[in-house]
Amino acid sequence: MVSKQKIRRKLAQADFTDDVMFELVMSQLEICRKFLKAVLPQLDFTKIKVVDQSHLKTDYLSKAGRLDIHCTDAYGNQFDIELQMTNEHNVAQRAKYYHALMTNHMLTAGENYQSLRETYVIFLFPFNPLITEQQRAVGHYQMISEEGDYLNDGTHTLILNASGDWEGVSDELKGIFQLVLRQPASFGQLGAQIMDKIDEIKHSKTGGRKYMELTGAFWQDARNEGRNEGRKEGRKEGRKEGTDEAIIKLIPDLFALSNDRQAVIKILMTKMNLSQEQAEGYYQRAMVAEAKKVSR
Repeated sequence: MVSKQKIRRKLAQADFTDDVMFELVMSQLEICRKFLKAVLPQLDFTKIKVVDQSHLKTDYLSKAGRLDIHCTDAYGNQFDIELQMTNEHNVAQRAKYYHALMTNHMLTAGENYQSLRETYVIFLFPFNPLITEQQRAVGHYQMISEEGDYLNDGTHTLILNASGDWEGVSDELKGIFQLVLRQPASFGQLGAQIMDKIDEIKHSKTGGRKYMELTGAFWQDARNEGRNEGRKEGRKEGRKEGTDEAIIKLIPDLFALSNDRQAVIKILMTKMNLSQEQAEGYYQRAMVAEAKKVSR
């Protein structure tokens, strides 16, 4: 199982390019607002709503969509901010899918298509994700005909390539690019603000708990351990016992990171799909087991 020591070590080493830290930082309203303004200075971001790590699903058979940072402005326009540190050679396909996810949730039954608002997918890369030789740092892509006419379908894909040519790039974006390249931010104010926020998260009482809540490997390991223990038993009762044991082993780690009983209960309910009664029962059993260890 991914232990609390590993989570703490990962947290201590996390920078802006760590996927969990990126989400924690960019979901901060003011930081997100300033970032969007730096990327799209012509738009009004006075009022925005941030929904971090959105899970958008159209039906039970479709792929569950996951947007790193999903937000809307006062006019209903939607924005998706994605950090990608490895080149998967699928930026166009990903952009198409993310636009579809956001658009799919804009209209209610019977509503006119003209009510659709603009969608923006903003990618942050430390490299050029395109096959072209073009090395500009900021690329804004829209639907256009072979004759050069814009379709005006309201979709915008922005590719921010931190390794590209910074000529004409604002100091605020340069600071962001430095963070993407794992360098200290010396341009503008936003980069420095993000570095301060990362330091605050690392040293706050709730930072470890929030980081752990969003670390998928931790929860996948917890579930897998329960399944593996159950397979050893080879029976339904064995599978349940294996899951019980995995959860009880997990609870002291959760408490050590949060020092808050209610926070542990809430995490168990959310991440392990337990009822409040079940979560409280596991908590009591875990505390009894820990007390026995101490008394030995």
